Amino acid sequence: MKSVLTYSAVNCYRNCPRKYKLRYIDLLRRPDSPEALAFGDVIHVCLKLWYTLPADAHRLLAVLDLIDARFPNRSGDPAQKAAWQLARAIMIGYAARYAEEEFEVLHVEKEFDCEIRNPDTGRASQTFTIAGKVDGIVRAGGELYLLEHKTASSLSGDYLDKLWCDTQIALYTFYLRQLGFPIVGVVYNVLLKARLQQRAGETDAEYAARRTALAAKNKSGKSTAQRQMPESDEEFAARLADWYARPEAFHRERIYLSEDRLAMLQEEVWEITQQYLDANRRGKWLMNTSNCFSYQRPCEYLPYCQSGFNPNVRDNLFVVAPPHEELAGAAAANPDTEF
Repeated sequence: MKSVLTYSAVNCYRNCPRKYKLRYIDLLRRPDSPEALAFGDVIHVCLKLWYTLPADAHRLLAVLDLIDARFPNRSGDPAQKAAWQLARAIMIGYAARYAEEEFEVLHVEKEFDCEIRNPDTGRASQTFTIAGKVDGIVRAGGELYLLEHKTASSLSGDYLDKLWCDTQIALYTFYLRQLGFPIVGVVYNVLLKARLQQRAGETDAEYAARRTALAAKNKSGKSTAQRQMPESDEEFAARLADWYARPEAFHRERIYLSEDRLAMLQEEVWEITQQYLDANRRGKWLMNTSNCFSYQRPCEYLPYCQSGFNPNVRDNLFVVAPPHEELAGAAAANPDTEF
């Protein structure tokens, strides 16, 4: 049985072979998940349901029920409440913006498993296959595109330029073509995360201090300032709704993929498999220290590497977890069939 290779594993090995070993051979993982990624997962699940259900009046209600279920402690947890409010506002705004779609949805959460071939000979690898899952496959203007959902805090020219560098989607395009999907590009479906915060209002002490300061500036020595009251849930929901009614709250970016780039990615995947086989044979997993910090945060394995791979650090900070979280099928179930 061939081992499964995923984009996450390929990218991990390319960035740092040592990190690859810790995650995909030792199966170590920090139990905590970054909040931004967790919220993005909720929106992805909502969009999966949105595009799976019939386009009728009940679809949005089902999505909102799903959001309620994802934040069961929202009444007592301020962080959960804020995420719940934002997720509801995003999906209500999304439903209004895209009540009629510009494309036809053919597949939702499409999984695939393909052969990896030597680009020079065309022969399939005897060791690996590549597997993955895409958010969707759609038809627009008679052509097929991948549909890729993104949540972002802001939308700038740099952000849009980075979409061209999305190696994962280009790689998946190449292999889905092998399965008979003539995909020509990607439709990036970007949902912005509003930075609005529910106003907490003033405490008695804060109001007294502000009133005293204003009175000191007044010749009469008095102030008519009123205490700033907390913003109600209804008021905040209305303010979020106004924000998501703005054109810039959602964005669609269509990118075409060149044949040259797809061919180059095939070569890269093949070469990485050969490098992996060599590293595994010799037991040499190099550490790339230039990758210890990315996205303004340290690598999750940094404390373990800094400790000289102290087993006490490993046991206190990490748990053993199966690889390939992006796959829901059997390919991810067996830790012995992985790259």
